[in-house]
Amino acid sequence: MADRTVQLRAVRSDGQVFEYEGDDWGITSLEGLDFPKFEISKADRGYGNGSIITGKRKEARDIDIVARERNAGNNTLDRPLALGFHNSNFTFDLYVTYMGVTRIAKGCELQGSKCPSGNVFDALTLTVSYLHPDSDLLGESSDSTNFTAVDPMWHWSRVYTQGGSLIWGVINHATSKVINYLGSEDTFIHVRLEATGLVEGVNIGIGSINVHIDCTLGSGDVLELDSEAKTVKVNGVDLAPANYDGELVPKLILTYGDNVVTVKADDEGNTAFDADVTYVGRYGGI
Repeated sequence: MADRTVQLRAVRSDGQVFEYEGDDWGITSLEGLDFPKFEISKADRGYGNGSIITGKRKEARDIDIVARERNAGNNTLDRPLALGFHNSNFTFDLYVTYMGVTRIAKGCELQGSKCPSGNVFDALTLTVSYLHPDSDLLGESSDSTNFTAVDPMWHWSRVYTQGGSLIWGVINHATSKVINYLGSEDTFIHVRLEATGLVEGVNIGIGSINVHIDCTLGSGDVLELDSEAKTVKVNGVDLAPANYDGELVPKLILTYGDNVVTVKADDEGNTAFDADVTYVGRYGGI
């Protein structure tokens, strides 16, 4: 049978947690997690009928929650906890599980909350409204693709070498891989490359977009590119903008379907590095 449960947890920027569906509270209404609002700009045609579409964008989303207290006998405990947690001085990450699928709305702002006073013997009703500054929801975890692989050989029944020693495995280096991305919205990548020898110049690309990074790495040096933050760092220090094309970095994004991702040195035969690409899926709703 399909999972029809709903769970919603808010994590405040100071680490405090509030459960809207649990032993103390139960969700009675949840809105704003399906589709984001769209804004389409248009202008009348100078000649003829119809309009010219001049732009479109997805807006920030309002997430509205109504939860009811499960046990009115706990009013004296549940009420101060609810009022104390919902403080607009903080930001909030919402973790929503709906019918077995988990999505995350990060960096939400509290834009309204109510827990009306009334009959002190009645169960409380808590109404909360969050503003999620982005239109997309994030996946529950990140996915990673490594550009090296080890073919184990120790389990082979017969392996003979000239020196008589057993071959334990062969390391294969790839300069390109196909990432099959199934998120409904485009997403950014994070590339981490650790040199195991001398690497002069690095190229990172997706499809036809290629970013050349002018750098010299020695064994143990780590280069990191984050297309969302628009940064390139070597050993945690920002690389000088003159050493790469900063305009291309945010264009390194994964789109739905197969994406050819390349990570290679200027000398294509150079495999003195280990690299992996990490990304978090983005979705238009849950």
